[in-house]
Amino acid sequence: MLPAEDNNSTNRFTKHDRLKSPLAIEALYRENQLIVSYPLKCYYSFSERKEPESLIRVAFTVPKKTFKKAVERNKLKRRMREIYRLNYRKILENPIFQNDKQLKLFFIYIGKEMLEFNTIERSLIAIFQEIDKKIYFCAP
Repeated sequence: MLPAEDNNSTNRFTKHDRLKSPLAIEALYRENQLIVSYPLKCYYSFSERKEPESLIRVAFTVPKKTFKKAVERNKLKRRMREIYRLNYRKILENPIFQNDKQLKLFFIYIGKEMLEFNTIERSLIAIFQEIDKKIYFCAP
């Protein structure tokens, strides 16, 4: 059960925050900006933000080849989405988001077994820290 303070409206993961376009996901692969922190792999890119879009767009996937049962894949995706929802504010603190930039993230679960919530959370936070470093060194 989550603490009551985490259920407020400031930590929402709405449909506007989701990266759904196959073309956008394919573009992330082509740009080949990649961070790996076991059990997650993350493709990311920065672009100019159009006015109604959110600052971060994100997608999650778990390979069917590794996890044959949809129940297992869905459970891992729910865990990743919840971890993201609880921690994404850490990356929004970077000043680059004041300049109408948008970050697109595509997380792929690369682990061979279903890991605990805390293990996945440490991995996602490590990815956020690495992205934050790259933003800092690449910012104009």
